[in-house]
Amino acid sequence: MSNHIIKNFSYIEENQNHFIEYANLAHERFKFAFGDKKISSTWFYRYYNIACLTLGSKLYYKMNYDLQKLIREHSKTKKELWYQSWLNFHKQDEVLDWHNHPECLFHGYISIDPKETETEFKNYKIKNKTGNVYIGDGQLKHKVNVLKPFEGNRITIAFDVISEDQIEVLYKKYGLIDINLGFIPIFV
Repeated sequence: MSNHIIKNFSYIEENQNHFIEYANLAHERFKFAFGDKKISSTWFYRYYNIACLTLGSKLYYKMNYDLQKLIREHSKTKKELWYQSWLNFHKQDEVLDWHNHPECLFHGYISIDPKETETEFKNYKIKNKTGNVYIGDGQLKHKVNVLKPFEGNRITIAFDVISEDQIEVLYKKYGLIDINLGFIPIFV
């Protein structure tokens, strides 16, 4: 039995061109900030938050606010929570293989331009659809399957959620200095 939810932010599909345009701009801002090396915005997730890279977009602002509300509802707690979010910006041959997010309370993603893909978990698969938001257990291994070859970039916004307990685990693992800089508080 899985403890996950899928919601749809319909305004993402209704304004998909804007979301794609700002994802491309965010990717350019990422390369500018971190050097135009071959650093992946996915694998460098510990050092930024997509909310910062989408500065100026009222729709991304709304998405981040709505995401925080959804996280709060799913968590069923009023305790302090933090979340990090990053840009997955992948060509067809770069989609993610089996992995998980073991140091978080929840993990999820928002489909911006998912192409014809699905996210496979051990006991279920999710057909990715523009505007869909998935939130589930970070421990579950998952991967992306390409259902139909595509050109361009597959774009999703991934996120992890932690509580005070996970912060202590991160301090023990990384120390007080090399801590994840992408986490921001959830204020809603």
